[in-house]
Amino acid sequence: MESTTIVLPAAPAPASRPSLPLLAAVVPVIAGVVLWAVTGSLFALCFAALGPLMLLASFLDGLRTRRRDRRRIAAESDAAWDRAGAELTALHADERAGLWRRHPDAAACMAEQPLRGHEPPSADTALVLGHGERASAVRASGGDDDRSRAFRERAAVLDDAPVVVPIGGGVCVRAPEPVATAVLRALVVQLCRRFAPMQVAIVGDRLEELGLAGFPHASAVRRAAFRLVVGTWADGSGDARLLLAGPGEEPPDGVTAVLDCTEPARARLRTPEGVQDLTVEGLSLAQARAIAADGAARGEERSEVPTRIALHELDAPLSDGLGLAAVIGRGERGDVVVDLVEDGPHAIVTGMTGTGKSELLVTWVTAMATAHGPDRVHFVLADFKGGTAFDPLRELPQVAAVITDLDDDGARRGCRA
Repeated sequence: MESTTIVLPAAPAPASRPSLPLLAAVVPVIAGVVLWAVTGSLFALCFAALGPLMLLASFLDGLRTRRRDRRRIAAESDAAWDRAGAELTALHADERAGLWRRHPDAAACMAEQPLRGHEPPSADTALVLGHGERASAVRASGGDDDRSRAFRERAAVLDDAPVVVPIGGGVCVRAPEPVATAVLRALVVQLCRRFAPMQVAIVGDRLEELGLAGFPHASAVRRAAFRLVVGTWADGSGDARLLLAGPGEEPPDGVTAVLDCTEPARARLRTPEGVQDLTVEGLSLAQARAIAADGAARGEERSEVPTRIALHELDAPLSDGLGLAAVIGRGERGDVVVDLVEDGPHAIVTGMTGTGKSELLVTWVTAMATAHGPDRVHFVLADFKGGTAFDPLRELPQVAAVITDLDDDGARRGCRA
């Protein structure tokens, strides 16, 4: 939003009291008395009576003008407050829409697939627990009357907004079994739609029972960078937990958010910051399985490249005793195997400075050394770009020599060879 501050209308100034034209009223009286004294005519005294009549007429006209000014000022004030109210409604709508774009729940994720970044979730990643009130960024300034104070209180609260908690603190859904499992499914589906299987894995001994075993995330335990434990505290270790508990049960230690579902769509959230009522989502077993099947049908598990992977997580290729096959990474369709004998015998790695050429060569040599012993392969490593890229490989038994530009004699021998 370009501006989140609303300037409130100033309190209307009261309409001025009508003034009495005393001088204008006195002049006709004096003139009438003078004329009577000069002419002796009683009709001159009638002229003197015009003074009080003018005074009364002027006073009545002032009252009429004051009432008209009061109505005009009140109308202008109401119009200004209406404009402030319309501005507040528009700012709240924009803020609410922005929050829902940044923090979609399961329904929003199903209506439109969220954009997935390359980073996996972390302990601070926001998990949407439901709809409710939250503090608004909109502020109102000016005014010190009751109407202004009520407007500022209204501006400070945004309703029907996503209520979020950091996922790393853990969430315990406490309710009767059918309600608790429905709410838990919606939370898991939300995360599965927001993050790829290579980013987050779901683990637990009740995934099949909950209808979550069909998600590709349930089979990405080895590859995913973030593990989400679903079900009970004893389901295994992970980076975050979504747990179930029956009514009246104490939440496990370490959980910082408890959802007490009082009815299918209503819940009370308890966190260290306080207690709040909100509206929650729920998914049936059939709905969860249908969403999982849709993800599997779209080939979701195979369509993502992991952001990072360790060498020990790759499956070593079976050696046929002929080539030098080695697994150097994982792509969209699984592990990437390169055989320097069958695919080579020469290879070149290109790229701009800082894109990881040296790291790829170190990985490739390490992978070949892991898959093939010193009786199958020896390496002579030459580094003329600083002399330290291959230092981690010096201790490998397959490495016969490391030639660098820092070793003049070795460099000359390597060039002659």
